[in-house]
Amino acid sequence: LLLDLLDIVDNFERALQSSPDGTDGKTFRDGVELILRMFQNLLAKNGVRPIVLEGRAFDPNFHHAMTVSESDKVEEPEVEEELQTGYMHHDRLLRPTLVKVLVPKKGQ
Repeated sequence: LLLDLLDIVDNFERALQSSPDGTDGKTFRDGVELILRMFQNLLAKNGVRPIVLEGRAFDPNFHHAMTVSESDKVEEPEVEEELQTGYMHHDRLLRPTLVKVLVPKKGQ
C-alpha cells in the first residue's frame, strides 16, 4: 500500500513541476484528474468505496447533517446537498457523507 501511495506522490510532484505557462491549463488539469483516478483506483483495490446517495432520504447511519433547514416541500428528512463524500471500507462505515438536510416544517 505504501509503495502504491508513493507512486501517486511522485505523479503529484511531476504535475507541480510542470509549468502551465504558455498553455490553457488543460494539460495540468488532465494530469491532476489522472492522478485522482489513480488514487481512487488504489482505494477501490483496498476495499474503500464512496457512499452513493440513493434517492434523497436522510440516513443517519451513513449521513452526518451539517445544516438542517425546515421546508414545507418535504414530509421526511431529506438530503438537500452533499457537502463531502462519505466512504465505506468493505461493509463498514469509514467516514459518513456530510450533507445539508431538509426537514418538515414544525406544526404542519
